Amino acid sequence: VKQGDTYETIIKGLDIPNIEKNIFLKTVTKNKNIDILKLNQKILFKIDKKDKTKIVNFIIEIDKKKNILFQRSNYETFISKIIEKNLIKTITYKEGIIKSSLYNAAIKNEIKPNTIIEFARLYGFQVDFQRDIRKRDKFQIMYEAYVDENRKLIETGNILFANLILSGEDNSLFYFDEENNAG
Repeated sequence: VKQGDTYETIIKGLDIPNIEKNIFLKTVTKNKNIDILKLNQKILFKIDKKDKTKIVNFIIEIDKKKNILFQRSNYETFISKIIEKNLIKTITYKEGIIKSSLYNAAIKNEIKPNTIIEFARLYGFQVDFQRDIRKRDKFQIMYEAYVDENRKLIETGNILFANLILSGEDNSLFYFDEENNAG
């Protein structure tokens, strides 16, 4: 999906009969899971050109974790089902030296902004990020990362270990999950 695309502009670009285009448009407008297109969203078509050109199925990416598959059930209808993507949970460890700010140091270490914000939130009550952090202080972080089959990072999970080393003093935090109390 490119800037300004609609389902109409996308299907118009395919070399298929107008009846097929209309069936596609009727199908997608009925489904509330996919009513808004997002930039760079993927739509994959399987088209049979053997006898009468027709769409066999199509897949629309809902979000980073889910796709929706539309499989042709008869001449004019498709049956849809949501497919969860197979994500692999990995543990990632990063550490760095703070030169100007924790945020900049973490970004240089390829830590996602949402993880940096969560890291800072964990220390929110004990560290004043304006006054307590000095040049050459250090940080360490271990967190869950979910990657797809191509090893591309899809999202991050819990921070399992965090340590801010301020003026040579460790400030370690550990994730726990005991008796339904996580923190």
